[in-house]
Amino acid sequence: MVSAESGSKLQLFEQTSQFRHWRFTPETLETLRAANNKQGADRVLHALCEEAHMDQSSARISEATTNLLTPHEELQLINHYLQMIIRTLNGLSRKYRETNMLKPEAINNIKATAINYMKRFYLHNVVFDYPPKNIMLTCLYLATKAENSFMKIEDFIRPLQDAEGRKGGKVQTQSSSILDLEFVVIQSLQFELAVHHPYRPAYGFFLDMQPYYDVAVLKTTYDRTVHFNDISLFTDLVFLYQPSQIALGAFKLAAKEVNIDIDVYLAQRFDARALEVLYPILDDIQDIISGFKNTTTNEARAIDRKLILCRNPEKNPASMLYQKKAAEQADSPYVSDSD
Repeated sequence: MVSAESGSKLQLFEQTSQFRHWRFTPETLETLRAANNKQGADRVLHALCEEAHMDQSSARISEATTNLLTPHEELQLINHYLQMIIRTLNGLSRKYRETNMLKPEAINNIKATAINYMKRFYLHNVVFDYPPKNIMLTCLYLATKAENSFMKIEDFIRPLQDAEGRKGGKVQTQSSSILDLEFVVIQSLQFELAVHHPYRPAYGFFLDMQPYYDVAVLKTTYDRTVHFNDISLFTDLVFLYQPSQIALGAFKLAAKEVNIDIDVYLAQRFDARALEVLYPILDDIQDIISGFKNTTTNEARAIDRKLILCRNPEKNPASMLYQKKAAEQADSPYVSDSD
């Protein structure tokens, strides 16, 4: 629970790739996202200049320049599509409820893993290059595999295509739009697909606390803890703290609602030195969860409209530049390393 940095022995979580490679400070995250955004915007303008030489028009450069997304707008749009992971997963669960294709006990892990994948992906990429919709679906599809709930791609996209068909519009979701991005996503994840979540430690705390509190009241507290764990997925907590710390912070937040004193339990389980380190962490976790605000649909639509105007044409299959480079690549003779 308390980090090895505070002097305790190295814990199991601290030996994982998640701890070693996906742990940041708030300042580091802000700097990383700002740098990625700046580099992505530069790529957009460079590609649009290249495309302007093809069609002898600079109108799109002006449009893109005035509509470039800020790092905050990127985050807002990504968070909207993180919420879409839950809606999409719920739709899949309803569709295949009778088939046992998606087991109820796996849903939380699939959801949390998919959200984590998408958050990691956009630490190394920007929405200018990779708009969030297909990245969201790819992360969710990968998560079903990682959490031992594999389904065929045809089964995965069928409910999405059915929903699009019911709306009367063109069916846009195709298997290729997901499969073509699988390696791109896995590469951005540094091939590290194991993800640790706060759900299991939260349940462990629930069991461990039972000698100290009324079980019925504790069960209500635990149910609210799961709700706060759900909210934590959409914040940066996964990059800042350990899953067990997030779970305990969520438990403290839930305990306030039902008026039980978790400090009684903590005083029995941790010594004074450990609590001195732990309490500020738990306070920060509670503040971040309590302060989370989701992107509204209207906000997401407005940002999406701006993204259409500043998308990188080099990564857009519908653009002249993409098609020109694809044709050039197809015409280039293949030369093997052995030639």
